Amino acid sequence: MNRCEEFENAALAALVIIEVSGAGLLGACAQTLNRGEMQPLHSTIAFVSTRHDSAVDPTVNPQRALLAAEIYLMNGDGTNPRRLTENNHFDGFPALSSDGSRIVFDSNRLRSEGEPFNTSDLFVMSADGSGETHLIRGSSATWSPDGKQIAFHASASGKGHPIKPDPGAATSDNDIFVLNLGDGTRAKNITNSPEAIDDDPDWSPNGQKIVFTSHAVTDDPINSATAEIYTIELDETAKPQRLTNNAEEERAPAWSPDGKRIVFSCRRGGPDFEICVMNADGTGQVQLTDNSVPDLTASWSPDGKKIVFHRRAGGRGQFQLFLVNADGTGEVQLTFPPGLNAFPNWGETRDGGPAK
Repeated sequence: MNRCEEFENAALAALVIIEVSGAGLLGACAQTLNRGEMQPLHSTIAFVSTRHDSAVDPTVNPQRALLAAEIYLMNGDGTNPRRLTENNHFDGFPALSSDGSRIVFDSNRLRSEGEPFNTSDLFVMSADGSGETHLIRGSSATWSPDGKQIAFHASASGKGHPIKPDPGAATSDNDIFVLNLGDGTRAKNITNSPEAIDDDPDWSPNGQKIVFTSHAVTDDPINSATAEIYTIELDETAKPQRLTNNAEEERAPAWSPDGKRIVFSCRRGGPDFEICVMNADGTGQVQLTDNSVPDLTASWSPDGKKIVFHRRAGGRGQFQLFLVNADGTGEVQLTFPPGLNAFPNWGETRDGGPAK
């Protein structure tokens, strides 16, 4: 999910509704319950969009555009978009559970007066948009493979403020937390690093590790040169293992479905983020995209053959979703105006209902 972004300037930054994309339509095997056979899982992309409010111009009123951001689903080939949330607040960073039944997401609907506009709490709902339930303050959640836990980033003290205006931005004392759902226990801080800001977690498919980004608290929050990719095993004695080591910022890592590769945003050869891929141990780093606009928040297709992300297209603040093959070939634009489309998370659901 969970997952994160970059901005062109302070005004548009809050809008950089990160990359969303969809790819080839994939089906998983049908599963059987005691009462009969369930519908098969279908390739589905969860994303954020303002397509229902085409009058929004992010270059004129970025805050209004942010308030228009709602959560949608669409098929893996970009067809059948359907709206799930409907309110006057920012909803973002949707992440599908592995069984396709639930979505965890960010919202600023519970921020108090005087708190920054991009202060986020986490909510969970069914994949059809019903049953919205508040979980905890935090952002950019990711599901454990068994659906019993989420990992997310949040202020360690509970008092930290976002260090930049992006939706879901890390706080000044950000760490990675794990929350058991439904048992009433408190979230556990698994990185606990006062000298670093940890964010952008993603849970490995085998459930044993979490990949995340970490950078020094002294960094420039807009261009964090010490931001590197790490993994940590879910063990009381585990120490983070560093995967990247350079003077360029890395962001938003995400595991491939087979757990063998990690896609992430990288500042390679210039100021803008590109999409990069590496092996799960940090070797074999390859840059997939090369352009003059930021490519952000990548997510794998369920078969691991494609990657979806968001990019500015058609003017300042006009973000759309793009698809690319896992080897960097075959790039195509998946979404088009009206509206911004971003923050993609590719998974599977059994919901194929019509759009609202």
